[in-house]
Amino acid sequence: MVDPIAEAGALKVTPATRGPQRITANHGATFLVAGADGAISRDEDGWGLFHSDTRFISRYQIELDGVPLRPLSYSQPAHWRARWELMGAARGEVAPGEQPPATVTVTVDRTLGPGRMHEEITVRQWGGTRAHLLLTIALESDFADLFEVRTRRWQRRGPISTTWDYRRGLETVYRRDDFVRRHRIRFRPWVPGTGYANGALRFPIDVEAGKEWRLCLQHDLIDHAGARPALQPCPTDGQAATRLQSTRQRRWLARAPRLRCSDRRLTEAYWRSLQDFSSLRLHEFDLGADLWMPAAGLPWFAALFGRDSLLAAHQALMVDHRLALTTLRRLGELQATVEDPFRDAQPGKIPHELRRGEWARFGIVPHSPYYGTADATSLFLLLLGSLWRWHGDAAALRPLEGVARRCLDWVDRYGDLDGDGLQEYRRQLETNYRNQGWRDAEDGILDELGDPPPLPIGTCEMQAYVFAGKRGCAGLFEAWGDAVTAARLKQEAEELRDRFRQAFLDPATGQLALALDGSKRRVMSATSNPGHCLWAGIVAEEDVGAVTNRLMQPDLCCGWGLRTLSSDHPAFDPHSYQRGSVWPHDTVIAADGMIRHGHLEEGWRLLDGVLAAAAAFEGFQLPELFSGLVRSEGDVPVPYPQANRPQAWASGSVFHAIRAILGLHPDLPSGRIYLNPRLPPWCPEISVAEIRLGSGRLAVEAHRRRDGSTEMAASLSGVGAEVIQADAPWLGE
Repeated sequence: MVDPIAEAGALKVTPATRGPQRITANHGATFLVAGADGAISRDEDGWGLFHSDTRFISRYQIELDGVPLRPLSYSQPAHWRARWELMGAARGEVAPGEQPPATVTVTVDRTLGPGRMHEEITVRQWGGTRAHLLLTIALESDFADLFEVRTRRWQRRGPISTTWDYRRGLETVYRRDDFVRRHRIRFRPWVPGTGYANGALRFPIDVEAGKEWRLCLQHDLIDHAGARPALQPCPTDGQAATRLQSTRQRRWLARAPRLRCSDRRLTEAYWRSLQDFSSLRLHEFDLGADLWMPAAGLPWFAALFGRDSLLAAHQALMVDHRLALTTLRRLGELQATVEDPFRDAQPGKIPHELRRGEWARFGIVPHSPYYGTADATSLFLLLLGSLWRWHGDAAALRPLEGVARRCLDWVDRYGDLDGDGLQEYRRQLETNYRNQGWRDAEDGILDELGDPPPLPIGTCEMQAYVFAGKRGCAGLFEAWGDAVTAARLKQEAEELRDRFRQAFLDPATGQLALALDGSKRRVMSATSNPGHCLWAGIVAEEDVGAVTNRLMQPDLCCGWGLRTLSSDHPAFDPHSYQRGSVWPHDTVIAADGMIRHGHLEEGWRLLDGVLAAAAAFEGFQLPELFSGLVRSEGDVPVPYPQANRPQAWASGSVFHAIRAILGLHPDLPSGRIYLNPRLPPWCPEISVAEIRLGSGRLAVEAHRRRDGSTEMAASLSGVGAEVIQADAPWLGE
């Protein structure tokens, strides 16, 4: 992902500014960003009610008698439901001897569904006499594309028409050729005297002393002309609101493995991450019973992202390996078939990002989908090989064989630009993304002086993903009956490991380069990227110690995790997007790599830092990234203002951390489950039940002995395999 959203062509992003508290609620890709008073202000960047990459409400303000309401409290019982408690202004002055005016409070309950928001407004009169009030809702719909909102590069839009009918409600429509967006508001009960004028709905109401008045509004966010959404029951109580939550989402939470451990941070973060994944469900990509894929993050990445979805599905293998199958299927359907420089597409390439808004529809941005990623294709292969080991059924994965072969062709033909056996990227047009690895911000890859290296660029982790992808898929091709391809992939992986060491290892320091630039010069900027190489298994065993030691130096390891860029680098900025910030998924990937190679203390230290950060954030919810300032006694991590929360990588890093501690590496095709828990001092006991492996279930309990060793008990049912307390014979997945 690019900060923020993406640099669509030559779009420039306005720097983030701090403002009033931002509150986000969502149901899949339908999301609301509002203030502490429930209002949507035109003056705040990125606020609104969004669906299909379009802002359907750009301004929303509730007033009583022409005066805005004062916020009292806010609560969010679920990601799809939010409640604001507000108070009306005092009405008039109190004369001597008179009773003070009654207090009037307003409760606003909002419940989000796919393409819909229900809103219940309750006005209460506390004491006094009967009140005659005018409730107004001022609102606007600008139908701005999400890229407009994030970049503040506004488009002149054609006519937007508004129709008011007291029987049918209020409807605002924007149409451009066959592109249609409609915002329809219906309400009940009917209030005599209700009207609409000057951009505001008006409801004259009477409230008896000690009584309440209710109004329910249904907002339909319609993205095609022929839709006629039905008027749904208003969720007037918690039970009704709960029924609006998808049955599949509830099953996801019920199906997840059950965790008990002695570290409260891990327990709380795990439960929060399960809820976050549920909230990121992309409903438009349901592919069958309980099959879905996660969006990348909220609020600005509520869409399909190739790299993000693949890595998040890999992190969640322990929780539900079916997410991987859905992700692979959907991305396989979107695999490029032609060369298209505008979209950076080439045959066999897996997409980076798919958008459904006006700008993508009319080619203002190339996201229909956009293919400007150099690692999603190899990550597709990496996930496919891992899923086979968790799933164990090669026949069920056979429909993906053609996609996998085209991925391999792309890796060898287009991923390797100069035929030297290494991966490089170079954008096809100057308006496309300059950097196309996971650090895809414009300044994500910098040389030792802080300048952008000349293209093409080959980052170290790109080679690692290809290595793990080819080696991981080799056995699957053999199971499909193609022993020739299987042998070739194994050989190519080993040749790549040797080539990688020769090209990326600096003999003078024993350190891995961040990248090779356009002249094949090693870019030796110290970053967290080599941690991905440890995880994928491409680092030669004799080099692991030096790579691990370098990552753990204070300029990279700040106490909360790994900085994306060394604090000794001239471009270091702990508050930036990718020049010194800490990304939880990035740190946990490195920690897992260290633990797999036997560097337990170092891996545990990184995991402890990430969990300490989770405990400091509200609700144990890890954000996409946070500041890379040094952790010291009593400190809390400093947020990055534009970070997505929830974000799939960040939430999935908790799942990944548990799996790293358990040392869990299934290999169902060989009939073995490798399980080797190594428990840190801060988590001496852990128990995980209902881990699904193919059609079977695994339960494990482990505790740390006084000498630091681990005692384990495990049970496996429903699948013919043996649990082996040892490291897997491979490292990369």
